Amino acid sequence: MTEQLDELLEDPRQLLDTGRAAVRAHLEEGADGAGREVFLQAEAVFGGADVPRAEFASWLHFAAKMLGEHAYAERIAAAEPGMPWRTVWAWWRPVNGFVAQPSQTGYDGVAERHGYGDGILLEVRTSFGSSRLWLDEATGRQVPAPDADALTSTPWENPAEGVPDLIDLDLVAPECWENASTVRVVDGRTRHLVESVHGIALIETDPKVLADWPRGENDWSSAEEGSPGPAPSPVRPTGPLTTARLVESFGEKWVRRIPEEELPAGVEHAGTRAFLRDIGMPAYWACHGGQFELNPLDAWLPPSEGDVSEDGLPEGVTAADLLTFAGTDYGKVYLHRREGSVHIWTRTTNPGGTGHPFLIRVAPGLDVFTRCLEAIHRYRNACWHPYPDEGDQEDLAQVYLAEMEELAPGLFEPGTPSGELWSWLYAGITELSEDGF
Repeated sequence: MTEQLDELLEDPRQLLDTGRAAVRAHLEEGADGAGREVFLQAEAVFGGADVPRAEFASWLHFAAKMLGEHAYAERIAAAEPGMPWRTVWAWWRPVNGFVAQPSQTGYDGVAERHGYGDGILLEVRTSFGSSRLWLDEATGRQVPAPDADALTSTPWENPAEGVPDLIDLDLVAPECWENASTVRVVDGRTRHLVESVHGIALIETDPKVLADWPRGENDWSSAEEGSPGPAPSPVRPTGPLTTARLVESFGEKWVRRIPEEELPAGVEHAGTRAFLRDIGMPAYWACHGGQFELNPLDAWLPPSEGDVSEDGLPEGVTAADLLTFAGTDYGKVYLHRREGSVHIWTRTTNPGGTGHPFLIRVAPGLDVFTRCLEAIHRYRNACWHPYPDEGDQEDLAQVYLAEMEELAPGLFEPGTPSGELWSWLYAGITELSEDGF
């Protein structure tokens, strides 16, 4: 039976013909492959409601597109041509997805649709509406910012007379489905733009299929309850940091790579020089009360007189070993010139309880330091807008801290100077809402 269920997970036709309870029971015992995660994401996003075969196929199709399993999505579409809606693309955070993009807030979303050449671009607000990114409406792929003079007005209007809106259909879906905007018709199918704090999706309906689909209203109670089975596996970036990964998280204008000839001579550690030259790091980062900003290169200097004191330095470290390179709300940030470790001189906490400022080692190097900042961004949407399967903010804080412990054991340990200081920087996602309360 186990081999048969493994086989059906990879065959959408068999999967659709099998009772979902039996599939869940099998997944409790463990399984692998694209079909497993597609099934789990479908129920985690849409819930456990008992829906017709064709509608569950729509759920699976959405999950496959969201996960980038496009070949699997094609097999679903072939197995069930009567889906009431299908997904063109889904720029959407998966359940248990801790990713840089999408990472929307309630202040973000599609600002405008613009004509551009032969296509249409979506102008998307990000970072509390302060930044913009651009998606190709036909594919959902992110594209470089266009020449503003080449953009043309594209009205929001219903191009398909007599075609029902999603809100008029008897569907089980998240609440955002009923607020979808009908945008255009392609090959006779009507396309609807769906927006949520979890992302943006373009889905389409076929009037021939909808002719026999029951009218009614959307039921979002199932999505609010989450999955009746196992939760999906975590989705996180893996491997070494790259410039592209930093750009995805912090935004292109905030990632600074420093050419070898411009690197300050005071940075003596070879690995640090390579990191700054080949990968880069955020020039600016903020999350509510926490903020980090690189200094101008001509200000990467040893501590000035009075910046640090000998009684606040750890054994074996002198002021001459340090190079000021950035600042935070909690103190100046220093590089150890020869070892590459990252330190903050602060009054936020202290090892002896005397209240005097002292130097805290907050990362063994720039790679770990940058990953810690990136992770706060990656967990932002989950902590502020969790799916039912993810628990609450406190649960997600523990997931975040577990990832940080795996990255740098002991660095975030409560009660330690570094753990105390990092807790002030990540409090924006673990203790506060997106509004800062």
